[in-house]
Amino acid sequence: MIQSFLLRLGGAVAAGLLMVAVIVAPASAAEAGNVAGVHTNHAGEPIAEAWVAAWSAVDGSYLGGSSTDAAGHYSLTGVPAGGVRLSFQTESLIQWAPGLLVQDDARVYQVPAAGTLTVDERRRPTGVISGVLTGSAGAPAAWVTVDTHDLAGGTHANAYTDGAGRYTMTVWAGDHHVGFGSAAAKQWAPQVVTEEKAGKIAVAPGATVRVDERLLPTGTVRGLLTGVDGSPLAGADVRLYAGGNLITTSSTGDEGTYAFTVLPGDYTVSFLPEPNRQEQYVPGVLDKAKAKAHTVAAGQTVAADDTVLKPSTVLGRLAGADGAPKTGFQVFVMSTDEQHGYSAKTGAGGSWQVDGVHPGDYRVSFTNASGSRVQWARGKNTSADTEIFTVAGGASVTVNDTWLPGATLIVNAVDEVTGEPVSEFCAQVEIGISFDESCAKTGTATLLDVAPGSATIDVVPAGKSYFLRKDGTPATLAAGQTATATVRLAKGGKVSFSASSGATGAAVAKTCFLLRAIDQGGLPDEAGNCTNAKGQVTGPTLAPGTYAAFALAPGSYGHQWVGASGGTGDQKEAARIVITADTTVAAPNARLDPAGTITGVVTGADGAPIADADVSFTAWGFGPGPIHSVNTDERGKYTIGQLGPYAWPLSFTANGYPRQWSGNVGDRSGAVRVPVTAGATATYDMALTRASSLSGKVTVPAGLPATGWRFTVINAVTGDQVAEFDSYGQGPDGTYTLPVIGGQQVKVRWLAIADGNVLKTGWFGGAADQNSATGVDIPAAGVKRLNLTLD
Repeated sequence: MIQSFLLRLGGAVAAGLLMVAVIVAPASAAEAGNVAGVHTNHAGEPIAEAWVAAWSAVDGSYLGGSSTDAAGHYSLTGVPAGGVRLSFQTESLIQWAPGLLVQDDARVYQVPAAGTLTVDERRRPTGVISGVLTGSAGAPAAWVTVDTHDLAGGTHANAYTDGAGRYTMTVWAGDHHVGFGSAAAKQWAPQVVTEEKAGKIAVAPGATVRVDERLLPTGTVRGLLTGVDGSPLAGADVRLYAGGNLITTSSTGDEGTYAFTVLPGDYTVSFLPEPNRQEQYVPGVLDKAKAKAHTVAAGQTVAADDTVLKPSTVLGRLAGADGAPKTGFQVFVMSTDEQHGYSAKTGAGGSWQVDGVHPGDYRVSFTNASGSRVQWARGKNTSADTEIFTVAGGASVTVNDTWLPGATLIVNAVDEVTGEPVSEFCAQVEIGISFDESCAKTGTATLLDVAPGSATIDVVPAGKSYFLRKDGTPATLAAGQTATATVRLAKGGKVSFSASSGATGAAVAKTCFLLRAIDQGGLPDEAGNCTNAKGQVTGPTLAPGTYAAFALAPGSYGHQWVGASGGTGDQKEAARIVITADTTVAAPNARLDPAGTITGVVTGADGAPIADADVSFTAWGFGPGPIHSVNTDERGKYTIGQLGPYAWPLSFTANGYPRQWSGNVGDRSGAVRVPVTAGATATYDMALTRASSLSGKVTVPAGLPATGWRFTVINAVTGDQVAEFDSYGQGPDGTYTLPVIGGQQVKVRWLAIADGNVLKTGWFGGAADQNSATGVDIPAAGVKRLNLTLD
């Protein structure tokens, strides 16, 4: 939510508050306009000395303000052209045009460049609450905060009593709660200690309601905080809780003392010994549930003194199952809130020790010398199963453990067609958070001391071979036993690339190439393989198929999709490169041309500029998004440079809108293409639309996590990702709604996820792959219903 002017300035919202002008850099005459109008009360009478302010509709920043004159007129000059929201303040009441109480609900007005926006605003109906506040002994209570809570609008009005305990404040007409005092000594009329029990004060338009109040007797919680050495703990952050809720904060003075004035009740006190240290509860505990409740009666002072807990020591010995010491193992001692961590290494006798440990609850883990395996104390494979060790102030805690026997894994790689051994490869094994790797030159890789359990094996062949990497081969590993896995590898092919100047034919170094299958959108999240001084490079092994190549150009050259005889900005016009097994094919030469630029403004359905919209010249794939994109600024403006002089379709993504291509389409093959000229800047403004959406319910069968799923919507023709939704945003019973641009057919891919691992995946319609998935037609406007079952 965008904050109000008063909150931004950090000032008290009080009756008679001085309006503060903020100096901002003036906008140029060509980009600025004016705002003017008349501010009146509900009866139509002018309101003088009201503060009128303009705020950016993009980021909520303050643009300018002025007071109304005796006739209620106001005038703001030099306001940047574009969308604004307007606030009107009298005393501590703020309303937003037209007649609203919440800034985010306010209307967005458009300030014309070199013109004037006229907005007349009538204040909502108001009344007055006034009265006299006396102390518990009957004397006037001077300079005490009075706060009214408007029950209908949820807003507050504030004032202070004067020297005679009198107060008067203008409030919105309606029902109110009236509070007196602040922090732990705040009470509500009539003499209750919680707002839930406060009386309802009805204020009619134009009426004055008198609310007198007598303060309840109070008590005091005070204390002395000292450091480990007994010296005063000055400047410490002290917190006061009631019923588990933080009521107020204070800090100790130079003598280490603090005090809170409180209403009678039970209170808990805590403090931070120093920044980033764990909160300590008085007296001497770190667990809030174990903290002492200090009962305070009227007129009573309760002492809550404490001393900072002393640092502690955690130590132990790590040995094997045979009792032999484990030397050179890394030990980590981490607090359960992950705010404090310590490390050590086991010595020759397997012993280890960490000193200066902050008191608290900790987990202890051990990592073998190669860093391939982690074990948690005592004898656990995951942090969730490990024992929690409570470290008290000044204590010494011993954590001895036995390093469990690991498993041995032998991995063989063979040609899936001939069965012949693959001599050079690396085998990588993952089990939980443990990872190990072994590389082979003789056809067999051996991994020792691997964590027991269910593992996955990835085999990465040597880069010079035509064999393809294979991931996800399952293996079950048992402690003290040897498992053997044979992984069958398929063969792919490679592509050689070359780049030259389109004007001179000279070789161009540092041109980087990326390949994409023609039925998939987006580019890989990587830099690609780049040409040498001769303008040549050969890419990695890829699966047989048909691909398009994208060239990331260096220097003053422009990027391009590589065409058969020159560059193009459209992926569908790129040359088709056919990769076959066991061969290297040459891609067409990338003839690079000088670069140009595209700029423009992205606006929403209401015509207001959209900040932080993503604009890209490539599609989205299944990764985090385009790696070659820009974001609009607060004015909705974007600029994309280093584009080859061709016609480019552009992708636009903004919060609350469906992803869409230039021309408001979902299929890039039908997008408007923006022509780029070398050395020049083309302009393309984009008004986003959100006329259509996809909505339904996700059903998760038994055995899969109900809150661990994600689905991706892709264009059925291009394979571009057009939308994504995950379980964190689901409504009741797995319902969902997400914007999807209309007029396209899509396919839906889903994943079931637990602890960051994909458990199961599939496509709508029960299909196993994209080609056989059922297509879903999105209407040009309206809602398409789609229920999805993860089966």
